[in-house]
Amino acid sequence: MKRIHLLQVDGEADEYVELIEALRADGMRVGWLDFGGSPVPSALTAAAGSGVLRAVAVDDGLTIAVKPRRGQAVMKDLLREYFVGCSVVLVRGTEGLPRLEAADGHWQLEVPGAATRTLDTSRLVATLRKPSPFGT
Repeated sequence: MKRIHLLQVDGEADEYVELIEALRADGMRVGWLDFGGSPVPSALTAAAGSGVLRAVAVDDGLTIAVKPRRGQAVMKDLLREYFVGCSVVLVRGTEGLPRLEAADGHWQLEVPGAATRTLDTSRLVATLRKPSPFGT
C-alpha cells in the first residue's frame, strides 16, 4: 500500500478547502477521517446493530456506509479499508500526528520533535509530494 500522509486537524473541512483543491489539482487524492463522533442516521445505526455486515444509505450526492466494529478503531485498518489511493488524509479528533492549522493565509505545520513551519499552500503541496515530508 502506498504511504499515506496523515495530518491532524482541529477545524471543519471547509477550513481546508484551499489546500484540498490545491492537492487535487496536483493529482493527489485527499481523504477526511473524523474521530469526533459524527452523527449517523438512526436507520443506519439500527441496521448496523441488527447484525448486518454493512448498512448503506444513498441520496443524490452522498453515500453513507456504516459498518459495525468491535473494540477500538485501528488506524492502519481504517487507512487500508477506506483510503487506498489517497496521498493525504486529514484526521480530526486524534493526537500524535503532524498537526496542520490555517494561519492568516498560510499553514502552520507542527511536527512532533521538530520546529513549527509556516508554509503557503503551494509549498505545503510540494512538501506533501515528498515520500517522507516530515523527516520520518
